[in-house]
Amino acid sequence: MTGLRRWSRALKRLSAGSLLAASLAVAPGPDAFAQSAATTSAEPNVAPRADPATLAQIQARRDVLFARMLANPGDLDTAFEYAALSSQAGDLEGAIATLERMLIFAPGLPRLQLELGVLYYRLGAYETAKTYFDGAISGPNVPEPVRAKVETYLAAIDDNQAIDTFSGVIVSGLRWQSNANAAPGDSRIRLNGVDFLLDGSALGKSDTNGFVAGSFRYFRDLENQGDRLEATLKTYGALYADQDDLNTGLAELTLGPVFDLQRFRIDGASLGLYGILGGVVLGGDPYLATAGVGSNFVKLLDRRTRLVVNGEYRHENFKDSDLRPTVSDRTGDRFIGSVAIQHQFSPAFIGFASLGGDRRDADVGYDSVTEVNLSVGGRLNFAAPIAMPTNDPWTAGITLGYVHRDYDDPDPVFSTSAAQETEEGFVEGTLEVPIRDNWSVQAAASYRDVRSNYDLYSYDNVSTSLGIAKRF
Repeated sequence: MTGLRRWSRALKRLSAGSLLAASLAVAPGPDAFAQSAATTSAEPNVAPRADPATLAQIQARRDVLFARMLANPGDLDTAFEYAALSSQAGDLEGAIATLERMLIFAPGLPRLQLELGVLYYRLGAYETAKTYFDGAISGPNVPEPVRAKVETYLAAIDDNQAIDTFSGVIVSGLRWQSNANAAPGDSRIRLNGVDFLLDGSALGKSDTNGFVAGSFRYFRDLENQGDRLEATLKTYGALYADQDDLNTGLAELTLGPVFDLQRFRIDGASLGLYGILGGVVLGGDPYLATAGVGSNFVKLLDRRTRLVVNGEYRHENFKDSDLRPTVSDRTGDRFIGSVAIQHQFSPAFIGFASLGGDRRDADVGYDSVTEVNLSVGGRLNFAAPIAMPTNDPWTAGITLGYVHRDYDDPDPVFSTSAAQETEEGFVEGTLEVPIRDNWSVQAAASYRDVRSNYDLYSYDNVSTSLGIAKRF
């Protein structure tokens, strides 16, 4: 049955698209319109947008407009109204047939081509929609509202045509850190107003690790006006040269549908809903298991600007071990939210900014924390300064960020009156150098500075890494 439905959809789109070629050969007269009178009573191709209570009124109005088109085939205003009502009733193919017949009376009219592009987009016929959108902005005097709407749809088509695919990147390399264990550099700390000297083993230490990181994404077309099923998998593993208690293994899977919001007349927007499942192993021991749900709203503000709003809930279950006997105190619920915007200033440069919040409700108050974070940055593509096997551009990026954390209760080990507060600033630079198709060298350097009213948690860290990446 699925195969028959696909063939039926394909034949319907083909017949609608072929109406233009037929109309150019023979001008439609009243007889041609009469032969397609069934359009006014066609079954919906998609779910109607109009309220069910008004469908009968819409149908009655369509009948009146259809009679007008019979009498005056060149009346564009009537045709546009008829097509708009057909779209509200879910009869997209009826609307398409009407507008395509009008092309003979108004060839190249941007408004007409825009409306046809929108209808084909709603049917999921992206290539045909793109043809009409390109035509709508090809003339010399295109109205700016038409051009802006077309650019939004073209950007959405670029995204939607990437569905039903599998892609990913794997990076393997070496990383050096000046303070791999995130410990203080000063041996003198104060606990409840009393100075203590830390043993050398408790101070920050440099170390090198080998790592493998993977990010994978799978899209499955749901064959319903641009909706899709999306799965992502992120993995990371690291082995340290000296501090094997920091050896890390991480995996996180998200899975859920992504809905195209054009059905609600929100152009260039999608809403994703997903489940979350993940875990972390640290030093060879189970460290964290997490499960939750999330939502992701993406809106193309224009062809070069993208807005992303994300929200997640997770339950985090930390596991005690011989090395970390009290880490289970951090078990609890976590709420994460962010708003990010990305703008392509030029074909070579993309800028971005993000504002986020993070709330962790742990089993104990001194591990419960509210976080606010901000980051800004950009990526620049530029021609290779030296001869390379590939002509692909190099990419340089920079990100600057700030994080502020306020903990709920004082930790009695450090203070009986003051809860912990931390401020963190960081800067990171990256460089990606393509070396052949889908292969590149990636280098990164960063500096992170953390300052806390609890001396034990103040530290800084310099990190550099070099790796080989494979994209597919």
